Amino acid sequence: MLLCSSAPCVVFLTESDVECKINNNPSFIIPAHHLSVLACNNNIIEISDLNSTLVAHVSRDVLNDYLQFLNRDLTNITPFSRMALPVMSCYCRTPDVFRQAALHSVSDTTEYCEIERTRSLLFTVLSNFLDFPGFTGLLMLMLRNSVKDSVYQIIRSNIHKPLNLNAVASSLCFSPSLLKKKLKNENTSYSQIMTECRMHYAAKQLLMTNKNISQVSQLCGYHSTSYFISVFKTFYGMTPLHYVTQNQQQYSQAS
Repeated sequence: MLLCSSAPCVVFLTESDVECKINNNPSFIIPAHHLSVLACNNNIIEISDLNSTLVAHVSRDVLNDYLQFLNRDLTNITPFSRMALPVMSCYCRTPDVFRQAALHSVSDTTEYCEIERTRSLLFTVLSNFLDFPGFTGLLMLMLRNSVKDSVYQIIRSNIHKPLNLNAVASSLCFSPSLLKKKLKNENTSYSQIMTECRMHYAAKQLLMTNKNISQVSQLCGYHSTSYFISVFKTFYGMTPLHYVTQNQQQYSQAS
């Protein structure tokens, strides 16, 4: 049977030994009681026996958040070879946790607590593969259909470093001109992504730490506090001080 998903990544649990075939490659056996993580984008995946309730669908947003959670320098990650099979398998030590993750991954709830519970469960499932060489590279490959997402991840994982377009392009195995072209095709640019990453990080720092505006400005890579305030105001429609005051008031009212 075909394994289909609208998500870029699936993880499934085998109940017995199954035969798996990806595209036109030779088939292989996945042992019983094993978890397998697979890249779905542009791949034809055939499984000899599969229980649909034991498939966790991992969205692009969850993959993005998980890569940020790992807090790794993505510029030093070796790209996953497109010649290799986009799959990794390991013995499942916590099948009950996985069953909950699979169930929640197909839920269409809009409740914040349930969404966060799903995210936490899927993080736990993905962490089964952390010891595998190339796992982070595989996650990045799953997001490569969107070059914008790949650039976001690299910048977010190195927000304190003075990254430039050339360094990011090199880590993605692109020339600077090709990266510019691909981002333009996705209706964005390197500078736009950089600003978005810095502003989201700045807002988080302002609300969740005791750092002042000057300190946050420096953390985000701005040498001029006044310029940082100007960019922040353009992005959020208010100054950093107004942003903090407004959000603190909303929090107090909610409490």
